[in-house]
Amino acid sequence: MADLAAALSADHGVPVIEGVASAVKLAESLAALGLRTAKTGPYAPPLPKAYAGFMAGLAPRG
Repeated sequence: MADLAAALSADHGVPVIEGVASAVKLAESLAALGLRTAKTGPYAPPLPKAYAGFMAGLAPRG
């Protein structure tokens, strides 16, 4: 995809951001910052939402 991005950029005269290279650079930057996932506590539970239509009968009772 990098070759395609370079060709598109040259053809149209605008910068083209290549997705895979961008994702790799983002991962590298997060690793360089030393950021890690939390090791304590669980994820927050999802907020309750209303069930409507044919799903209303499947709503949790509580």
